[in-house]
Amino acid sequence: MDAEAEANTPPEPINNILTPFAQVIDKLVDYGDPLENPITGQALKISEVKVAMPLELRVEPKAAARVALKASAPTQKTETTIMPVFHRLTLRIVINDGEF
Repeated sequence: MDAEAEANTPPEPINNILTPFAQVIDKLVDYGDPLENPITGQALKISEVKVAMPLELRVEPKAAARVALKASAPTQKTETTIMPVFHRLTLRIVINDGEF
C-alpha cells in the first residue's frame, strides 16, 4: 500500500484492535518447547513465567445479557484528553509436575 492510500485508510475500529482476553492470555503463556542440545542432553526448561504489563481492557455487551472481555497492549501512543483506561496485568504461570 502506498503512503497516500495508507493516509486515506480509516483507522481500524476499536472492536477489531482489541483481542478476546482469553487469546491474549494464551499468547502470553505460549513460550514453546524446552530447548535441548541433542549431543549433550542438556536442556533449558521454563518452570515459571511472570509477566507484568499495562493492558487496555474493554467490556463489550453481547446478546442475552452477556459480555465479551477484550484486551491488548495500550493502543494509543499520544496522550489525548480522553484516554482509554489502562489496567496493570501481572500473570504468573508455574509448572507443577510437568502440568500447568
